[in-house]
Amino acid sequence: MISFGICEQGAVRKENQDAILMCREGGSGLFIVADGVGGSQDGGAASRLITGSFQHWWDEVLLPNRQLSFPEVFAQAKARAERLNEELYRHHGSGQCCSTIALLLIHRRIYGFLSAGDSRIYHCGARGLRLLTRDDTWENRPDGNRHPGFSGRILSAVGGYRALEYSCATARLGFRDCFFLCSDGFYRFADKDLMEQQLCAVRQKLFPDPTPLRLLAEGVVEKQTDDNYSAILVKV
Repeated sequence: MISFGICEQGAVRKENQDAILMCREGGSGLFIVADGVGGSQDGGAASRLITGSFQHWWDEVLLPNRQLSFPEVFAQAKARAERLNEELYRHHGSGQCCSTIALLLIHRRIYGFLSAGDSRIYHCGARGLRLLTRDDTWENRPDGNRHPGFSGRILSAVGGYRALEYSCATARLGFRDCFFLCSDGFYRFADKDLMEQQLCAVRQKLFPDPTPLRLLAEGVVEKQTDDNYSAILVKV
């Protein structure tokens, strides 16, 4: 398993409220992009709490117990995300200190993802590139209420509400699967055709290098992003 990551402040923001986590050992891996919600009091603290807590879980729980089944490990990851939500909500209140989360867990030839907010996870397999996650934003409300004045407003985040609402799913790994996790500050400015081209090329390489991620990031910078931007590329 190979991974590369980037987490940058960007040209405009005074603080980087994004945080990323990349952990891998043998056939297991844990990858997170957390994007502190800009309207909250301290989104950067929330994103760092998320990645720090999961780093501890990886070191102290998963690695010493790698014999656990995937369902057992994934249940623990979901429970930890829910506890982090409770902690942030209890200490800071609704929306005061919160962050998106895009989490990818790989273990025993199975992968699972957990997502709350508008950070994304893409999968590149035998059928090409597809988006695994769904943006939890106002325009994607299931009731169809899409008032244009609220476009882009996040409806779910860790610490945002009393109960954490998230999407998750699991599947078996395919041959040479690739994954791409990124914050909205990255995908809003990234060239989608170039993304698919580069990720499909990575999938064909036995030992890829960071060049595809660098090329995509250069495209983001050229469009003068007004946001922090983060991404993780994973090749299994």
